[in-house]
Order: sequence, then structure tokens, then C-alpha cells
Amino acid sequence: NGVTGLKPEHIGYENGVLGGVISALNVMCSKGDNVLLHSPTYIGFTMSLENNGYHIVHSPLVKDENGVWRMDFEDMEQKMASGKVKLFILVNPHNPVGRVWKKEELERLGELCVKYGVLIFSDEIHEDFVYPGYEHIVMAGMDGEKYRDITITATAPSKTFNIAGLQVSNIFIANEKLRKAFVREIDKTGYSQLNQLEPD
Repeated sequence: NGVTGLKPEHIGYENGVLGGVISALNVMCSKGDNVLLHSPTYIGFTMSLENNGYHIVHSPLVKDENGVWRMDFEDMEQKMASGKVKLFILVNPHNPVGRVWKKEELERLGELCVKYGVLIFSDEIHEDFVYPGYEHIVMAGMDGEKYRDITITATAPSKTFNIAGLQVSNIFIANEKLRKAFVREIDKTGYSQLNQLEPD
């Protein structure tokens, strides 16, 4: 997807994207902290955050005059400016509305996160389902290291190849301090090996 500067040590493993979200939250936040995400929201995120003691702050997506879902940047900034949002969960492309975010939208989001010191967990598991005429832009791949350093990116071969039984997610973390903390967190869970499906 055009990302440069990716190194082998940046690539890790997690037992699914939801597991990755919780590991990221446990590293980057404290219980009870506010986590911002768009609504409508994938119910898996809602359940995972609430069950683990984090507070969800929704920023509703809005439809424009052409029926296209858009981020409400004013609403997002208002909530980030409160100083109480620690992490933003980006779903890119979005599930369930199906939006493939444009570069300028992601850049504007990234600038808000940089401005207010908000970290990003970018769920990009639907990257391989983008139709012709649209382009998936990797959040952490834009503008050198500006957004890369504040972003954890999750993808999933199990989603791409419709093999949910793999129970695996790729986790990309370029920030060394953040990556080491994340690895320590997932080591606590005991999910240290990929589930291998038996061949026929």
C-alpha cells in the first residue's frame, strides 16, 4: 500500500484485532480513560471497551447532501480538546458504513490527534476489500514519521482470505517505546503462537 520505512521488527502478532485493541488500550491508557471512535460502531469494539473498563466517546459520522458518510471534524476536535481523550480508534476503511477514507480526511484527522496528543489505533482489516476506483490509504504511511509514531496499525490475513479460524492479526508499530510496551502486554496473555490450521 505504498508504505515506506517498514522494518521487520515493526511487525508483530496479536490474537485478532479486538485483542490488539485491548492490548493497545492497556498500554496507552488507564482504566476509565476516554476512547474516541466514530458511530455507527462495530459492536465488537463497544463490547471490548466496556468490558475492559474504558469509556466510549462517540463522534457520529454524518451524511452529506449526496448521501456520503463524512467525519464531523468539529465534533471530533471539540471532544479531543477537552483533554480527556487518550486514544482514537480509526476504522479504515470504515465498518459498518463502508467509507474508504480519502487522504485529505485522514490528514485532517491526523493533525487533530497530533495537536491534542491523542494516540491512534487504526483497524485496517478491510484494506483488501476496496473496490476499483477507490484507494486505501494507510494512516501510518502518510507524511513520513509524523503519524507513524502515534499509530498502531492492525491488519488481518484471516479477514482477507476468509479464514477466521486463524485467529490472527498483524500489528505494525514503528514507535520503539510503544512497541516494547505492547509486546510486554501481549506476553501476559499467553497468546504467543499463531493458530495453525491442519492441511488436507
